Amino acid sequence: MSDFLLMLPTLNEEEALKALGPEIPGWMDVVVVDGGSTDGTRKIAESLGYAFLTQEFGKGKGCGVRSGMKYFLSHGYKYLGMIDTDYTCVPSELERMLAAMQSDGFDLVLGARDRVRQRELLGRFSLFINASTSGLTSFAYGMHLPDIQTSYWLFSRRAVEALYPRLVASGFEIEYDMVFNSWREGLRIGTVPVTIRKRLGESKFTNYLRLKQIYHGLRYVNKSLLIMLTGKRSNGKL
Repeated sequence: MSDFLLMLPTLNEEEALKALGPEIPGWMDVVVVDGGSTDGTRKIAESLGYAFLTQEFGKGKGCGVRSGMKYFLSHGYKYLGMIDTDYTCVPSELERMLAAMQSDGFDLVLGARDRVRQRELLGRFSLFINASTSGLTSFAYGMHLPDIQTSYWLFSRRAVEALYPRLVASGFEIEYDMVFNSWREGLRIGTVPVTIRKRLGESKFTNYLRLKQIYHGLRYVNKSLLIMLTGKRSNGKL
């Protein structure tokens, strides 16, 4: 067994998973965490030799992430990587993120996608929402978080052990939930520049969901402000 588990959340990503699979380095173990696909996603995952897990807790990406973390903790892995399965991510970028984690002692490392490419591929509206919520969250937590809606995540085992019991998000707000609880637990977050490319298949992230990210960003920032006002964080420090 590898020390490294790669989580791939899926919902009808047959085309993208088939293209992404050959790019995943062989030293990674892979688990596909599925949210109820009705296409050939499971067949492709099993043909590639990946573990296939039907997510728990309900529908939505957040439930998938929490299910993958639960699976990770039940095994002896040291590192958990997560990328979107829509082909926008380059799996080998996780190697540089892992190097940064090991050399700088980070608990989490987030990939920071190039903003010019984000605008070209995702549109100005999507970039505006991401830049706004990333700036707001960075200011509130005193961290450098240029791409909070990133599709590249890397966790140490310590981070997953701290985060998993606290996460409650079911949908795309999972990014805010993870960063909020990382701040709350005093975890160190690093960032590494990464690549973004055109997705394969149909996006599940609508403009309505993008706009809703402002609401989620404000909600989690408000939670952090309440904690700062009461002077209570789980590690006893502010």
